[in-house]
Amino acid sequence: MKFVAFLLLFLAALTSLVPDGAAQIKLNEILADPNSDWSGDGEVNSKLDEWVEIINDGAAAVDLSAFRISDLSAGTDFRFGLSGMLGPGETRVFYGADVVAWQTANGVSAFGLSLNNSGDTVYLYQVTAVDTSVVDSYPYATNQVKDDRSVGRYPDGGGTWAIFDGLNPYNGTDYPVASGCLPSPGAVSNCPTPVKTSSWGQVKSKYSK
Repeated sequence: MKFVAFLLLFLAALTSLVPDGAAQIKLNEILADPNSDWSGDGEVNSKLDEWVEIINDGAAAVDLSAFRISDLSAGTDFRFGLSGMLGPGETRVFYGADVVAWQTANGVSAFGLSLNNSGDTVYLYQVTAVDTSVVDSYPYATNQVKDDRSVGRYPDGGGTWAIFDGLNPYNGTDYPVASGCLPSPGAVSNCPTPVKTSSWGQVKSKYSK
């Protein structure tokens, strides 16, 4: 019985070390190479129109003030500090314009999200007291984000990622699969389930054996 009691106390202590809300806040969609006015300011800008969307995949609202967004080159220097509450099932989009405004207000270099078109990794950190932990991350390649393609979870908050290439079709075969869906910042994607496309020649060769 003493061992069981000790084990229960150990597990309770271990659980208390997990930052509250960390497991339910996730990266949900990323657009790194804008070719449209995504921020809605009337002009296309490679810095201001990049965006990252997060989702609360849990059952309770989460205070975002402890969360940070960064990329591979910035690391724990961070790019952006989040704020506000995010309710269960809700998403929130952070545009490069939001990030530049935050950086300017906090006296740091206004690099924006600085997402590399040639490939990068986006990180979502949580800072609690003296501890900094990676809550979520996603490494993307050039083909996933080229010219108004975004890459994100499909469905929202799920474990599978897809390329949202409705504005710039991708015909390659690398994972993640092209979906034909439009990028959907701040909205639930109602596009059909992504499927891998095949040419007529590929179909014939598959079934003529």
